[in-house]
Amino acid sequence: MGGTHARADDRRHPFHGTFWAMLQPPERDLVRGAGAVRRFAPGESLCRQGDSSQHVYVLLAGSLEIVTDVRTGYESVLAVRGPGDIVGELAAVDGRPRSATMRALEHVEALVVPAERFAALCQSRPGPAWALLLVVTGRLRELSQQHADHGGRPVLQRLVALLLDLAGRYGVAAGSAVTIAIPITQKSMAGLISASRESVVRVLADLRRRRLVTTARRRLTILRPDALEQLLS
Repeated sequence: MGGTHARADDRRHPFHGTFWAMLQPPERDLVRGAGAVRRFAPGESLCRQGDSSQHVYVLLAGSLEIVTDVRTGYESVLAVRGPGDIVGELAAVDGRPRSATMRALEHVEALVVPAERFAALCQSRPGPAWALLLVVTGRLRELSQQHADHGGRPVLQRLVALLLDLAGRYGVAAGSAVTIAIPITQKSMAGLISASRESVVRVLADLRRRRLVTTARRRLTILRPDALEQLLS
């Protein structure tokens, strides 16, 4: 998640840079017409690892985390997604069982589209197909960058890279400060950067002492994004 980071003040609307933002209004209407809106409570699973469900989800409000179970019974956090993001898209491509669980972090409103309808839409309309390609390509690059970041960078830099990435995608600016507008726990942060929760707690405490961030329950505000970014160099 290091490398390049979208600046929070570059965000032009709530879905900036997401699948939904890349669609033109008529294309959004087509996707809406192919599915139905569903609401999920905090902690509710949209789908579970190993399920054979065949649906694609476009998040209209709220956020979720994507986790996978490993043999030890430990959950590994793979990603967090927010408004405008598409999830479960692989079901429309290969039709295989779910590779991970998608769990709501807060109240979620999602457009749920049967995979075969979404696939047919992509086959007949270049706009949604191109948007999906850009999303999948971006996530592959994100995964590659994560592996590079985790190869030897200290926890401080890995966490800072994550916070800047989240701020770029889901940040709400107020003056020079940026609040990450999705609830994310210290446990989730630790999973996303392959670190222990204790290490994340220590680094966050250090960033608070430097007056670079403030934290509340499942909310984090970056007070000085430029100063935080300097820690990556």
